[in-house]
Parts: sequence; C-alpha cells; structure tokens
Amino acid sequence: MDDKWREAAPVNDIEASSWIRIFRAFDTDHDGLIQCEEMQKTIRDSTYSFGFDHYELQKMSLYLEMREGKPVDFADFCYLMSKCKGYRLREYLFKAALTVTPRNQRIHVFSELQRYKCVPPPLFLIFVSIVQLAFYLYYVVDSSEGVWLSGPIPTLSPLIVSPFHLSELWRMFTYCIINVGIFHVIFNIIIQLAIGVPLELVHTWRIYVLYLMGVLFGSLLSLALDPTVFLCGGASGSFAIIASHLTTIVTNFREMESATVRLPLLIVFGALDYALAVYQRFFAPRIDKVSMYGHIGGLVAGILFTFILFRGSKPSRFYTVSFWVCLVLSGFYIAICIALIAAPNMLH
Repeated sequence: MDDKWREAAPVNDIEASSWIRIFRAFDTDHDGLIQCEEMQKTIRDSTYSFGFDHYELQKMSLYLEMREGKPVDFADFCYLMSKCKGYRLREYLFKAALTVTPRNQRIHVFSELQRYKCVPPPLFLIFVSIVQLAFYLYYVVDSSEGVWLSGPIPTLSPLIVSPFHLSELWRMFTYCIINVGIFHVIFNIIIQLAIGVPLELVHTWRIYVLYLMGVLFGSLLSLALDPTVFLCGGASGSFAIIASHLTTIVTNFREMESATVRLPLLIVFGALDYALAVYQRFFAPRIDKVSMYGHIGGLVAGILFTFILFRGSKPSRFYTVSFWVCLVLSGFYIAICIALIAAPNMLH
C-alpha cells in the first residue's frame, strides 16, 4: 500500500517505548549515534524487531543510503521510522521539532512527541497570526490609507496602548494584534509561524507564557520610557520568540541544526524590523507616532524567560542558577518599569 494512504495516527505507547529501546540496543557505544552501515545491517538481520514489512525495509535502506554515511541520532531515527511507516503527521512534527531542539535534548523531546496526540494542538500562534492579519486588513480598508510601510495607525482603537487611556489595562496585552505597516505584519507572521509554531509544538503552554510576557514587558518599557506616544504591533511577542531562539542557539551552538546560518539570519531580519520601528518613531512624516520600545521589552523577556521556562528534562547547575537569576531580574524589571510609570503622577 502506498504510504500516502497510510494512517497518520499517533504512535501508541507500546510502539513509542519500543523505538527508544531499539535505538539504545543498537547504540552499542552509548554515544547517542548509530552508524548508517551498522543500522542497514541491523534492519536486514532484525526486520521483525523494527516492525517493518518488506516494502518499509526497502524504503529505510534507501533513506539510509541517501544519508551518505551520516550517523543517525534518535531524532533522525524517529523521523526515518515515521517516514518509512507512513506516519505523515508524525513525520511533519519530527521535522519541525528538529529545527528548534538542541541535539542533547532530543531524546526526551522526541520521546514525548511520539506520544503527542495534538492535545492541545499548536494553534495559539497560528490564531494570533490570523487575527493580526484580519485586523490589519480591516484598518487598511477602514482608514483608506492603503497598504504602506508606516500605516495605518488606528489611534482610536480600544486595543492599542494610548497615552490618553492609561487606566485601561487590557491594552497592555491587546496592542499586539494591531500592526502598523505591511512589513511589520509580514515579519511578525513569519516569525510566529516559522519559529513560534515549532517551539509551541515542543514546549506547548510555555510558549504562550513567553509570548505574553514579551507583550507585557514591551508595554511596560514603552510606558516607562516613551509614555507620550502610542504602542501597537506584535513585534514585542515576535522579538521574545526571536530572543528565546537566539539564546538557545548561542548556549547550544554546536548542538543546533544550521546554527551558523540561523544566527546571523535572525539577527539581520530582526535588525531590519527594528530599524523600521526607529524610522516610524522619529522620521516618518506623520504626527501619530508609535513607540519603538516594545521590541526591546520583548527582547529582554525572550532572554530572561528562556532560562525560566526551558530548563530541560535534566537541568544542569548552570540552568538552575540562571533560572533564579533571571527570575529575580524579571521582578526587578517589572518593579523599575512600574516605578518609572508612576513617578510623574507621584511628583505632581
């Protein structure tokens, strides 16, 4: 039967546990890798242990030959097993997780993904992206400004942070769904879908917290340092995602896929978005200015909450110390921002 008609159901617990047992049985030197030649010989001699039929055996042999001798770690093993058995959903999940998970954490992550039943599904950032695009298109039509880099800015919206409505605290979160300019919309959606969704798949609810803390840190910093202008845009949440992923890459540089490409690409891409925010704040030919400090607040939140939320299954002393340091720094950040926001009223 052609694999495109095979059921893409979650791997059951028995099969999931057998995959890790099979992998460890043939990882004879316990270095987390199986040589391709060794694996090809093993699956030919022990087809039943792998649960392969003749067709699946041929596919696995072909995929191993295509690797040209590159060793197989557990993540590769899960991906190849899913591909050969026609578990299409599983295959896509593993492929997405490969892009954001360091090699030294993959056994734990991929063991959990084998049992993943899409409950909850990774829809949070997809939903946020759809809402952002819908609001942008609505205000483009409503304002009659058209599609351009510095607008529209819906200053009367009840969702954005406004210097005239500081008592409406919900705006400190809802401003993230109102974007200014087509580049910001495209930038935020790309980051949320290309990096955020794989991270959400691996870390589930922690990504919700990371994104929302980026949004909160962005609004607090903007109100503290630039309280006379508006704040809107999803860049604070997107920059929290970027900063978190960059922190993971830097602290696990040799363990990440394509780290030498990802690191400069994300820095340049983020710098372009921030440069446009600076232009819109100081140089754009319009009176209704938008703060650029949301980006910085999101960046700070992304770095701090990476160490608070993503400690791994066996956290080292470094991550334990980093957890408490970043937790204290987050408290200081919030306290200092609140003090700066309240200071003008206290002086008056």
